[in-house]
Amino acid sequence: MKRSLSLPAWLRALLINFALWAALCAVAGITTWGDAEHDGDMRSYWQMTLGWWCGYLALMVQSYLLYMVYRRYPALLATPRRIAAGYLVYVALGWPGAMLGLAFRRTFKLDREPTLANAWHYWVSMNKFEWFVVFVLLTMAFGAVAAVLLSRLRQQQDRELAQTRLSLEVQRLAALRGQLEPHFMFNTLSAIGAMVRVDDKPLALDGLARLGSLLRYALSSSERDWVDMEEELRFVQDYLDLQRLRFGPRLRVRVEGGHLLGEGIECPPMLLQPLVENALRHDLECHEDASDIVIAFSREDARLLARVSNPIPLHAAPKAGLGIGLRGTRARLRLAYGDAASLTAGDVGGRFVAELRIPLMAAA
Repeated sequence: MKRSLSLPAWLRALLINFALWAALCAVAGITTWGDAEHDGDMRSYWQMTLGWWCGYLALMVQSYLLYMVYRRYPALLATPRRIAAGYLVYVALGWPGAMLGLAFRRTFKLDREPTLANAWHYWVSMNKFEWFVVFVLLTMAFGAVAAVLLSRLRQQQDRELAQTRLSLEVQRLAALRGQLEPHFMFNTLSAIGAMVRVDDKPLALDGLARLGSLLRYALSSSERDWVDMEEELRFVQDYLDLQRLRFGPRLRVRVEGGHLLGEGIECPPMLLQPLVENALRHDLECHEDASDIVIAFSREDARLLARVSNPIPLHAAPKAGLGIGLRGTRARLRLAYGDAASLTAGDVGGRFVAELRIPLMAAA
């Protein structure tokens, strides 16, 4: 495999610096060449451009050195005060060299020998406008270098901040998963323990077999950030089959709109199970009658609505719990979707309703 060529940073900066100044010399050459006939100057455009190039050579070197210094010591751009101090130092140190470069250019224009004495003679005779032009060029060079490096520093800081936030979010997600899986294990083992206590060993063995299948999904999905919503529904149905061994015909569940999940809708793993578990805890575990749990799916524009509801017993005290499932689900929704997803829960017409809304497309 061929390795892509990459220029060293110092060489790339040198070439870009040279190219920008060469472009400025080309523009200046066009200007002077256009006025040459009125001044009796018979030099060609290329001679005039070369004269400007020689005149700006000191500015080229100074701007490149400025870039390399600031690139090596970015802390010099950390505050407005430091930037202002650097600008004053750059103008003070660069102005004599820049003036001398333009003085040498004038010796070429007047067809004089490019000696230091001739350059100095023209320097002391320069008018105030030419002094101002040198000041403007120094200011432009400093502003361009500072703007480029400040932009790169800001981009680097943004990348580092984003990476830090991503690392924190990954750690939080891992902590939530670590909390969710033991919570699921504890509640499932409690269901099997209830079968053992009533001395129903065949039922308990069947429950252990089903538990193994559930744990395989829980472990495999914990290694993924996204799973298909259909997989989630099958996992919930397997979970309900396990609970049905415990509650028997009292457990009545109706699934509506399941066909809407067959279009590649993804979600974080183990997102529905806590809602169903919450319905069981606040329904069947609170009385001896049959349940009426409904799991319904529908579309709301570009979002999927998953609703899990159960009747609220009138005379039975709700089963106490830690509330880990719903709290963990809300936190995982925030990590996965930000503000684009939500989970609400409460009493609606005598039924406890948990409504989960997620975007139809997985978060990037």
